[in-house]
Amino acid sequence: MDWKDVAGVVGKAAPILGGILGGPAGAAVGSLVATALGTDATPDAVSTALLGDPDAAVKLKELEVNSKVQLQQLAVSAEQNRLQAAAAQYAAEASDRDSARKLAAQQPKDWVRPSITVLLLLGAGGIVFFVFSGMADTLLRDATASLTIGTIVGYWFNELKQVLAFWFGTTGESQRTNAEVRQFAVSPGTVTVEPTPPHK
Repeated sequence: MDWKDVAGVVGKAAPILGGILGGPAGAAVGSLVATALGTDATPDAVSTALLGDPDAAVKLKELEVNSKVQLQQLAVSAEQNRLQAAAAQYAAEASDRDSARKLAAQQPKDWVRPSITVLLLLGAGGIVFFVFSGMADTLLRDATASLTIGTIVGYWFNELKQVLAFWFGTTGESQRTNAEVRQFAVSPGTVTVEPTPPHK
């Protein structure tokens, strides 16, 4: 159990407190909640106190009202830390791509990178053709095969995304969008077929 599991219960009595508890500042806010409830600063101990203390909701509401400024400061600090970490990660990835591009510029006769790019583009076009032409219907209707194919297709297009980012660049927003699309694509019941349990 972690603080995100407790945040929903806390949020019913103190919405602001619960919202911050489920975020990056969860540990700091969890300590405040534990102190208010008179228990250890662990998610399990707080969860037990919430279930066993009939006055827990009142204590949480009082904590939210009395510590509103402190909670806001924690939320702002956590968000700033998250943004700084995301910016540092993106800067490191951009630096890595830039160094790879500089190396490629120093090797004008290199055929490996262009060949990989062409191969991935042709493969992606072939995948799209087979899916939309109906030639892959039989495989896609099979639960086991569709999961395997979905994994391969996801890997293929992820590699294509990396190659295109090498040539054309990318942004943090596009990375988040691609991650959401990949998550949607591999979730059972969306694009892939959810496995059917065997009949007894």
